[in-house]
Amino acid sequence: QQQQQQQQQQQQHQQQQQQYQQQQAPPPPRPQPQPQPTPPPQGSPINSKYAKAMQEDDTQKTTAIKRNILIHWALQPPNLQCLRTIDQLVCSIHTVFPPAFGVKGHDYFKKWKPVSRDDVMLSAAMSGGDPAKLKKVIRKLRFFLHPDKLPRDLNPEQSFMVKMLWDVTNDSWEEFNSKNEELDWMKS
Repeated sequence: QQQQQQQQQQQQHQQQQQQYQQQQAPPPPRPQPQPQPTPPPQGSPINSKYAKAMQEDDTQKTTAIKRNILIHWALQPPNLQCLRTIDQLVCSIHTVFPPAFGVKGHDYFKKWKPVSRDDVMLSAAMSGGDPAKLKKVIRKLRFFLHPDKLPRDLNPEQSFMVKMLWDVTNDSWEEFNSKNEELDWMKS
């Protein structure tokens, strides 16, 4: 009797496997690892703003967009507590324009010409880059991302993404300018 029960269980198991394979169901999504709670960020209020944004809960799609922009583009690894410098953000912004992160693409974003790191690189001990060129690129980017200059046919996800990019680049630019003012004051 025990052998018969074992055989029946094996047959049931094989039937279930065959049914599953016939249905060709996609594998269940892997759970995303949840970030460990981090201590409050040190430094500027801008950095704390983005650290808090990582913990806020919005709709599922906007949360995914926000999370991807912050983790993959805006925040410095490994702690993801501080914004990248403005020159790093400007040189890599073309990588986060739609169709990135599952947001539908739009012809408007194809108009942006990527910026060369050699032109605006200021991070590495302030060597090589020209602050005037960086300022010019920032003006172009602000014009490109300005809410009044955007096409009217952007979907809500594209609009949200542009708003996030606008906020991050403006905050990083403000932080860059405030640090430069502090350095200028210290030199005087």
